[in-house]
Amino acid sequence: MNRPSGSAPGSLAAKDVRRARVVVVGAGAIGLAVALQLRRAGVDGVVVVDRNASVGMGSTSRANGGVRAQFTTSVNIAFSQFTIEKLRQLHETASAQVGFQAVGYLFLTGTDAGEIALRRSRELQRSLGLDVRWLSAREVIDIAPFIRVDGLSAATFCADDGIIDPHGVASALWTACRRLETTFLLDTEVLEVTGGSPARVRTSSGDIETEFVVNAAGPFAHELAARAGIDLPVVSRRRNLACTEAVAGFPAAIPMCVDNDTGVLIRREGAGFLIGFSDPADPPSMETAFDPAFLDAVAARIGNRFPFLENAPISPRKCWAGLYPETPDHHAIIDSTPGAPWFIQCVGFGGHGIMHSFAAGQAVTELITDGRCTSFDIHPLRLSRFSEPGAVVETAVL
Repeated sequence: MNRPSGSAPGSLAAKDVRRARVVVVGAGAIGLAVALQLRRAGVDGVVVVDRNASVGMGSTSRANGGVRAQFTTSVNIAFSQFTIEKLRQLHETASAQVGFQAVGYLFLTGTDAGEIALRRSRELQRSLGLDVRWLSAREVIDIAPFIRVDGLSAATFCADDGIIDPHGVASALWTACRRLETTFLLDTEVLEVTGGSPARVRTSSGDIETEFVVNAAGPFAHELAARAGIDLPVVSRRRNLACTEAVAGFPAAIPMCVDNDTGVLIRREGAGFLIGFSDPADPPSMETAFDPAFLDAVAARIGNRFPFLENAPISPRKCWAGLYPETPDHHAIIDSTPGAPWFIQCVGFGGHGIMHSFAAGQAVTELITDGRCTSFDIHPLRLSRFSEPGAVVETAVL
């Protein structure tokens, strides 16, 4: 697949950019969707700055490709509902470049506590319009006959969830942005962000005066905010993924299958299977090299629900790691910064950037154009919540 390049029409040379209405820092799925929604709303002078030579080359390129609305909090469900529909539309208008496949997400548990949690989540999800089914063991086998259902207590399935191609999403967003004459400054470092009237973004390619700065820097969001004197509660953790060699005798398309009891998830990847596992005990890290210890951790767990993969050979060419930029409650931060209303944070998506990208872009657009967000209740995503009691934690973090 061809990677996007920053030299096509719609991308201006750095020397041409001295002023902007909005500078978006970060050209991953979040930054691209913010820029696209701003331009769709008629906001001129949108400039996207990224340290990489091409868009979507950070965490977006390392995503596992899942998009789901089966979350455990209202705001995350709403963000997914909005974004998945926009991704469907983008898939249709971008010659299927997004790679959207509605294969569904299947969540499985064999514990009493897990059953209670799934039931509560399903009740919330259905109250918000999601068609989430409660499955018996027999119904699980009908959907995914390869799953070990011994001891299964509960399972939920939403057919509207699915998978996408992360590179295809980045390319489609980038193309849509360029058609609306968004400016891209790639291979460009942001060195300093300062307030004032106007604010100023100092980059390795020169200074830009602007009305607003949007922090969409993903794993580097904390670092960017610190350059403006802001301590942002976002830390990154390494998340590993591995793919097997070809495994014959299984359908070409299966649901994203999630064993809630072990944290292991699988889906089809080409002729093989992609395997993911996130250890909540992993320390903060900016390391993106694949950790070989991941394979031992998966080997100890995968037989619980997916024993057919216990002896499947892993492809050494298809093992990689990416970063989850996380907040303490596993919700993003979308808010103007207290004392610096020109500096909008759009950060901390914790691996959910693609599946929440369009909603994030819409929320930021409304903050900039209207001074408040009306499409969503983003009160749970306010920056000040971390110094307040009563945090609501998202628990469906994979």
